[in-house]
Amino acid sequence: MTGLNRVFAVLLSMATCSFSFAQAPTESGTDLDQIVVTGARTPISLSRIGNATTVITRDQIDRMQARHVADVLRTVPGFAISQSGGIGTQTQVRVRGAEANHVLVLIDGIRANDPATGDEFRWEYLATGDIVRIEVVRGPQSALWGSDAVAAVVHIVTQRNSVEPQIHAYVEGGSHATSNIGLGGSTGTERWSLNSGLEFLGTDGTNISRIGDEDDGSDITTFSLGGRFLASDALSLDVSVRAVDAYSQYDPSDFFVTGLPTDGDLATQSETIYTSFGGTYRRPDDRLTHRLSTRYFDSDNRNLVNGSEDSSTASDRMTFMYQTDISLGDHRLSLALEHEATSFEQRGKIEFGDPNQDQEMDVTSVVADFEVEMSDHLTWLFSVRFDDNSDFEDAVTGRISASYLLSDDTTLRANIGTGRKNPTFTERFGFFPGQFVGNAALDPEKSTSYEIGVDRTFSNNRWSISATIFHQDLEDEINGFAFDPVTFLFTAKNIAGDSERLGIELGASWQVSDRFDLGASYTYTDASEQDAVGIDVMELRRPRHSGNLTMNYRSASERWQTNLSANYGGSRKDQFFPPWPQPSEIVTLKNYWLVDLAVHFQLNETIKLYARGANMLDEDFEQVYGYRTPSRTAYLGLRTNFGRDN
Repeated sequence: MTGLNRVFAVLLSMATCSFSFAQAPTESGTDLDQIVVTGARTPISLSRIGNATTVITRDQIDRMQARHVADVLRTVPGFAISQSGGIGTQTQVRVRGAEANHVLVLIDGIRANDPATGDEFRWEYLATGDIVRIEVVRGPQSALWGSDAVAAVVHIVTQRNSVEPQIHAYVEGGSHATSNIGLGGSTGTERWSLNSGLEFLGTDGTNISRIGDEDDGSDITTFSLGGRFLASDALSLDVSVRAVDAYSQYDPSDFFVTGLPTDGDLATQSETIYTSFGGTYRRPDDRLTHRLSTRYFDSDNRNLVNGSEDSSTASDRMTFMYQTDISLGDHRLSLALEHEATSFEQRGKIEFGDPNQDQEMDVTSVVADFEVEMSDHLTWLFSVRFDDNSDFEDAVTGRISASYLLSDDTTLRANIGTGRKNPTFTERFGFFPGQFVGNAALDPEKSTSYEIGVDRTFSNNRWSISATIFHQDLEDEINGFAFDPVTFLFTAKNIAGDSERLGIELGASWQVSDRFDLGASYTYTDASEQDAVGIDVMELRRPRHSGNLTMNYRSASERWQTNLSANYGGSRKDQFFPPWPQPSEIVTLKNYWLVDLAVHFQLNETIKLYARGANMLDEDFEQVYGYRTPSRTAYLGLRTNFGRDN
C-alpha cells in the first residue's frame, strides 16, 4: 500500500468510527451555524458550504497576540508560510501546494492582490490591529471571485458598524527595538456608524542573511476609516478607506562569489490605498436585494539603493459591481455584473534594455450563484462565471458545492470547481536588466479541483473534528524562472503537462474544561510539476507535512490567560542559484518547530497587561534558502478598552 493510499484508509476509518481526531480550534470557530460572507455571493450559514472553511475571530487573534495576519494563518490547515527573514520581509502564503498568487485576498470586499508585485498580496504589511474577523475558504473560488481565487480566498474584515462609543489603545515594545502602537474607536447611532484606527509597527530588525551582521529593519503604518449610513429602512450606504505606508530593508544576493544573500543597503518603500463606496437596497419583504458598489486599489512600490530610488512598480485597479439577490422560497439566486480596469507601470534605469513601460487590461464578468436548499439537511450551491477579458480568450469557470447534515452533530460536504489565473503583468512584460525578460505569449493557468470532507462534534460540542481530502490538476502552470537561450536571461513559460496537488487536512479541538482547551491540525500535501524532460518533481517551498498544536488556559477568575502555539513546518525543497556558470541546484530546508507563548493579565475592567515570546525553542531555520529567521524574541505590552467588553 502506498503512502497516499494509507492516508486515504486512515481518513475513511475516521469518517466511519464514533471517536476520532480532526477539527482544529480555528476550524469553523466551533459554531457551524455562524454566517460567513465569502463562501457564496451572499452571506450564508457555514454549515451550508461544501468547501473547507475556517473563521478566525478577534478573540482568537488576541489570545495569540499575533501582530501579523500571516502568523495567524500558520494555524490554518493547508497553509504554508515562506518568510525571507523577520518583520517586514517578503512573506508568501501558499495553500494546498498552489502558487502564492493563487490565493485571493479581500479586505472588506476590496480585491487586495497587487498587480505590481506579481498579483501576490503583500502579507508582510498586513498587521492585525483593526481586524475583527478573518474568513478562509479553501478550494477553487474563481467562479465567485475571478482570477487569483484558484486555491483559496482569505477575507479580512475590519468594519465594525458599532452604534456604541468605543475607544481602544495599546502600546508594546520588545526585542530588536520593536515597538507597536495602536489607537482606534467607533461611534454611532441606530442610523449611522463611524469607525477608525491607526497603527504603527516598527523594528530595527535582525540580520536576514547568513553572512554579515547588518540588521534589516522595517516600519509599517496602517490607517483605516469606515462608515455606514441608513438612509431609510430599505437603503444603506457604506464607505471604507484603508492606507498602508511601509518601509522595509533587505539584502541583495551575491551573484559573483557565494550566490547567497549578503549585507547591502537595499530597501522597499510601499504605499497602498484601498477604498470602497456602495449602497444596498432591500425590499421590505426581503425577496429582492440590490447592491451597487465601486472599489479602488492603488499601490506604489519603490526600490531604494543606498537611499536613492533605483526602480519602481505601480498599479491601480477600479472595480464596478452590481448584484441582485432574489429570494425564491427556500432557494436564493444571485446575479452579478462586474467591470474591472487595471493598469501597471514599471520604471527603471535603461541598461542593456528599457524596463520603462505602461500596460492596461480590463475584464467584464457576469456571475450567477444559486443556493438550493433541498431540505433542512441538504444544500447545493451552483456557481458560474463568464469573463470577457481584453487580453485573453473568453473564459467560463464553475463550481458545484454540496453540504449534507447527516445528523445534528455530523456534516458531510463536497465541492468541485474550476479555477483560472491570468498571467501577471510582470510575467508578460516585466524586464529587469541582466536578469529577467517577460513573455507576452503566455496562456492563463487553468485548474480543476475537488474535495470531500466531514465535520463532526461530540459530547455537547466539547469535541469537534474535521477531515478533508483535496485534489487539483493545474494546466499550463507558469514557470517564472525559465532560462531563455536567446537572451541568456530568465523568462516565464507555460509548463507542458499537468501539475498535480493532492492531500488531506485534519484537525481536532477539545474543550477539556470551562478553562482549558486544546487544538491540533495536520496537513499532508503532495505538490508536483513536470520538469524539462517530463519527469514529475516536487514543487518548491511546499512542505509535505505541516501542522499546529494549541493550548489555551484561563484562570477561574478569568484574569489570567495563557496561550501556547506550536507550529510544525516540515522539510521542503528550494532552489539555489550559485554564481555563473554553475547550474542551479535543488536544496532541502530542514523541518522545525516554531513555539510561541502569550500570557494575559486583566489588571482591571479597562486595562490588560500581556507578554509574549516568539520562537521559544530558539530554532535556527530557514523558510527561504539563504535567509535567516529571527531567534528567540520577547515583548511586553498594555492594552486599554473603553465602552466595550474586555
